[in-house]
Amino acid sequence: MKKTIALAVIAATAGLASADTMVIDVSGTEFFDAFGDSSNTILSVLVGASASITSISWDLNLTTYTDPNASFPSWASEANIDFNGLLNLQVSGTADGVVNENNAGTANMTDVLGGPLVLGADGLLNMEFYESFDDSADNADSGMKDGSTITLNGNGFVPTPGSMAVLGLGGLVAGRRRR
Repeated sequence: MKKTIALAVIAATAGLASADTMVIDVSGTEFFDAFGDSSNTILSVLVGASASITSISWDLNLTTYTDPNASFPSWASEANIDFNGLLNLQVSGTADGVVNENNAGTANMTDVLGGPLVLGADGLLNMEFYESFDDSADNADSGMKDGSTITLNGNGFVPTPGSMAVLGLGGLVAGRRRR
């Protein structure tokens, strides 16, 4: 009976576990057209139902492309990321083309939005990668190089599969019968 209760407590704890940090690899993501265009890249990330994001950090390595119909590259300052239609991140302030420009920073949601970014019941954070000025319709104007990440901090995040596996193994060990 005690083992059954112990297993129930471990299972309940596993269900309540939440991560406070989530790192999203955005390497290879490209920026195409103006906000809302169907050719833009949209990443929908399951963070957690009603999760609360208190800050968003980024470490992005941006490269701009040269328009096939022109001899100049897209400006790095045109690359933007929209978060659920509530927050916009301009990836670079450089008004020129760049190759492997690294940009890092953190936005505290209290400073930007007046409080945490609270997700809906579906728990999805939608990030749209778009250009503020479209140099060439339906062609990528810039892209993220290897090692580009966005880090979310907050609470109520869905546990990663790895942490759930560790909790599950703990339950197996606790429930193992001696013979």
